[in-house]
Amino acid sequence: MDRHEVEDRVRRECQPFLSLLGPPGLSLYRGIDPLSPEVFEGRVDRARQPKNMPISLHEAADAWFSQQFGVRFRGAALLCTGNAATASSHGRLYRIYPVGGFQFCWSPSVGDLHVWATQNALLDETPAALVESLKDLDYREDGLAEAITSGCEIMLACSRYYALRVSNG
Repeated sequence: MDRHEVEDRVRRECQPFLSLLGPPGLSLYRGIDPLSPEVFEGRVDRARQPKNMPISLHEAADAWFSQQFGVRFRGAALLCTGNAATASSHGRLYRIYPVGGFQFCWSPSVGDLHVWATQNALLDETPAALVESLKDLDYREDGLAEAITSGCEIMLACSRYYALRVSNG
């Protein structure tokens, strides 16, 4: 697949996402393995393991998101952001476009859940303590443009997505 073909597919297959983006210039970013192709179609890992979060906390947060929103946003979603610098700190910078239907969740208080949990000394606490803290973070499933401009972590639940490398990323 070449870049033009993927851009055409994005225009055709990602309308639910594109219609919510808001002002031109807003993008959803993710840092991806530098060895990945320039453009590709990806599938969301439904059993994502945490990179840094203790597994017991990851599983407790996943269960809480599932209970609150009907989606395991920690273990069955793609973690993205509207902040290119933050995304590029996790790998090569890509723009992400979910194909077809999708859900997203974010908190205006959380730039990165692991960083937030570290700053709030929750990594050594019980899973129940983390879950209690999540309740106060105003997680929501609306305001995609606001989520992107906030630079906060956006958990994106979809089955497929297109990734296009940002040329200077």
